[in-house]
Order: sequence, then C-alpha cells, then structure tokens
Amino acid sequence: MSRQQSGQARRSGHGRRSTIVAAVVLVLSLSGWGWFASEQAREAWWAFGQNVAVGPDGQGWASLDTVSVRLDGADTVPIVDEEAPPDGFEFLALDFTVDAATPTELSTCEVQVRDTQGRLFLAGAEVPRDDAFDSSLMCGTSDPEEDPVPASQSVLVLVPVDAALDSVRVDAREFPPAEFIELPVP
Repeated sequence: MSRQQSGQARRSGHGRRSTIVAAVVLVLSLSGWGWFASEQAREAWWAFGQNVAVGPDGQGWASLDTVSVRLDGADTVPIVDEEAPPDGFEFLALDFTVDAATPTELSTCEVQVRDTQGRLFLAGAEVPRDDAFDSSLMCGTSDPEEDPVPASQSVLVLVPVDAALDSVRVDAREFPPAEFIELPVP
C-alpha cells in the first residue's frame, strides 16, 4: 500500500467516525429538545387525562363528585330488538344502581368496558336501540324532584367474543379533572 493510499484510508476512517459522532450528537440533542418540548403535553395529560381511577368500596359502590354507582351485573344478550350481534361480537348488558339525589349540573356519564389489552368499548355505540337500554347513564339532574335520576339503569355494549373483559369505566366531563370511576367486571 502506498503512502497516498494509507493516508486516504486514515482520512476516510476519520470521516466515518466524525459522521457517526455528529449523528449521535444530533440524535441526543433532538431527544433532549423533544423531552423539553413535550413537557406541557405530559403535564396536561396528567392533569386532564384519565389516570386517577376511583374504585368501589366494600359494598361495590364507587363515588365521585355527586354520584355513586354500583355495577350489579354484566350478562351477554344474544338478540336485542330482533338483531343479533355481528360475527365475532356479542352484546353485553351492564346493569347499574345509581345514587344521585343531590341537585347538580351533571347529567350523563359515558360508560366504557375495558379489556385486559387496554381496548375500550363504548356503551351505546354500534348497538340496536332498545327501550331496555340507555346509551349512557343518567348521573345527575338539576331538579331531583321533577326529573329524578333512575336508581336502576342498563346500558348495552358491543364487545368482541374473544375479549377478556377487565373493568367498566364511568366518566363525565363534569367530574374532577383526571378522575373517573372504574369497577371490576363481575
């Protein structure tokens, strides 16, 4: 190997090392900047995202804000209003007892079923309308005497047949930020 060739080999090796070092420095600086730039998003999620579950007490009641909810049953229903669920799915009827006698602006609560994979299935979505089931829970009223909250309420959820159901979430925009009710599936 001539002197010229060995000098070129050293320079190309040095050039590759410089490129690698520059790339590593760039990745590290972008990562640091990304962490700093996402701080506001992380703080907003912690303050407003669903991350504080309120579970049931010894009698099965979970209370948040002005409402107390108990999940009394979860049963599959083969046919609703003469409609069968699509292939690979089943209807799940959730029966609740709701206690919300205090006047409040809180009116409806969204119900979701969570499986062990973390998937959420919304009550009232993609299900037939039937008088026996509501699409959400009535969790409050501004006039309990004229428009009382029904104590017994049922919702219908479409879930995959193979889903390993874990819990039922009850949430409302009026709940304190980041908090929601979470009840185990019986």
